[in-house]
Amino acid sequence: MNSTIVLANSSVAFEQHLRRTLKSDFEGTIHRWENTSLTDDSHRAVKELMEFTPDILVVGPSGELNSALELCWAFQNFHPEVETVIVTEPNASVWRKALRSGAADVLSPKAENDEVVELFERLLETSTRRRLNLMQGLSEGTSASGRIITVVAPKGGTGKTALATNLSVGLAAAGNHRVVLVDLDLQFGDVADALQLRPESSIADLHQSGGALSPTSLKALLVKRGENLFALAAPTNPADGEEITAGDVEEILLVLAADFDVVVVDTSAGLTEATLSAIETSSDLMLVCDLSVSSVRGLRKVVDTLDRLEILKPRRHFILNRADSRVGVTADDASAVVGMPVAVAIPSARDVPLSMNQGIPVIEAAPRTQVARRYLEAAAIFSTNGQSGSGSVRKRSLLTRLRGGNEAE
Repeated sequence: MNSTIVLANSSVAFEQHLRRTLKSDFEGTIHRWENTSLTDDSHRAVKELMEFTPDILVVGPSGELNSALELCWAFQNFHPEVETVIVTEPNASVWRKALRSGAADVLSPKAENDEVVELFERLLETSTRRRLNLMQGLSEGTSASGRIITVVAPKGGTGKTALATNLSVGLAAAGNHRVVLVDLDLQFGDVADALQLRPESSIADLHQSGGALSPTSLKALLVKRGENLFALAAPTNPADGEEITAGDVEEILLVLAADFDVVVVDTSAGLTEATLSAIETSSDLMLVCDLSVSSVRGLRKVVDTLDRLEILKPRRHFILNRADSRVGVTADDASAVVGMPVAVAIPSARDVPLSMNQGIPVIEAAPRTQVARRYLEAAAIFSTNGQSGSGSVRKRSLLTRLRGGNEAE
């Protein structure tokens, strides 16, 4: 690490603890801001704090939570390139308030040293990416932002949501990918159920705040799962999804890509306007079918439609689900019809529907199975060749992390 960390509303004890923790990993400077008389005037506080040119602003553990939230909100609005973190004991209420304020994370004062180091490494990566975005703008799509990976299938029941959820969890488990999963099946999306989440907001709440979409207003709609994974849930009422336009979809994905390493998009079956907007905004497509004749032919129609519409920018990856099914069509047959080589062949397994019903992705519920390994192969496509700066994770390390130890062959 090599940058500037500024501590506000902190204490000498916490400053010393942070210096000791980051000593071997941090080559920049740490400043403690002591002018706490300005904590009730967030705009003046921002001006004074910016004299340090911080990359990361750490607020707390001293002082009131509301003052910390206001300070983070001011930085989010005036200096979004600065990553902010609040030091306090986290709970669901604190997390909701922190996300609405634009804070990147909440850190417990009692956090383990490894957790602190990983957090600050991630915050520095995000801060660097945000500065690049400010200099280059978003006019070139996702060139300076995270990957946008959209999962597409011609028919329902082909394993699209299972792929999207396992892919997201696998990339987030690598530890150096900050991932957000967007449920774009606006009528019947079940990503929240597949991940055992109980979101209080959904994509349908997008327009409630009024005005232009901002990172702060969008973050307030996300629900967190684990350390590095967030989700934007589908509406609970199918009718509410009709309010989301193709333009909304593009804006949502670009805003998220500026803040996250990877944006994974689960879509409804077929090519709706929302799905086409996501495809046009994406860096990568995961095209999914199984070995049924209707599914294979349907995916060929999807490919032909994208070609006809000249949507050629996203890299295409053919994922064959239930690839070992004996139904008279082989993987080679499917590849020939679709016109693409199979990137990953996922076998049939009872563990997959069981894990979906339990709300625990199979790479967590049964990480030693062949189907879990194949999902991790799909994740490895992006962790080894990703646009994000932290793209050196291999499939083996993903599997090892999920098992919490050494990988057994």
